[in-house]
Amino acid sequence: MHKQQINVLIAEDDELQQELLEGYLAPYEHVRIVAKASTGDELIAQATLAPNLTAMIIDINLGAGRGGLESYSILKMRGVNIPTILITGMAPHASVTYDLGIVDIVEKPYTERRFRQAMEKLQNHINYQSFMESGGLFVPIFAEEIFQKTPADILYIESINRTILVHTPSEAYESKIPIKVYESYLQDSYFYLTHRSFLVNLKKISHIEGSAIYFQEGKEGKQALIAEEKTQDIVSYWNNLKKWM
Repeated sequence: MHKQQINVLIAEDDELQQELLEGYLAPYEHVRIVAKASTGDELIAQATLAPNLTAMIIDINLGAGRGGLESYSILKMRGVNIPTILITGMAPHASVTYDLGIVDIVEKPYTERRFRQAMEKLQNHINYQSFMESGGLFVPIFAEEIFQKTPADILYIESINRTILVHTPSEAYESKIPIKVYESYLQDSYFYLTHRSFLVNLKKISHIEGSAIYFQEGKEGKQALIAEEKTQDIVSYWNNLKKWM
């Protein structure tokens, strides 16, 4: 099953340990290292500024100054809530990390197998978080395999000559479920049938030009269409929706 991309920040002041983490992460095709930090201040700055950050791997000790756990606590107080694996030479008491929401604590020295277990916990946590943020709703995609996406994963659903394609930012999945069924299922998730062939996630729209809808994410060229008679209503509804997003 295709997994959504995880953008990771690594906070580690030891170069050898950083290389070890990078090596352990290499087999995960859906995981991308988007930022690195070696001090507590760098961690706070990177976690605050890095776009689309979805997870962190933090060493509890980060050289001089603030440690990893202290920096993580400051981020939490600032409203930055990012699922995190804590790396440590000595596991802190449960009372220290329980309220912080650390996904897993990995003690040094750790094996690749132990790291895989932590990554599995992280993946499960992110999946559950995404599920709850989508109102506890999964969207089924039924073809040769059965996939499940949250509404937030989907840009639009397209019908081409009776072939249904579910478009995410990175993929287009063929599905045997009719677009009318998807329309009924997703009517409370801000999906709108903008055209007889396009069911669009209005929350993912970047801009509208004439009859063309463009998206905030995704490969260049991904666009949907608006039927001429629906243009005024859809543009008005989308502009009102933006005020609440």
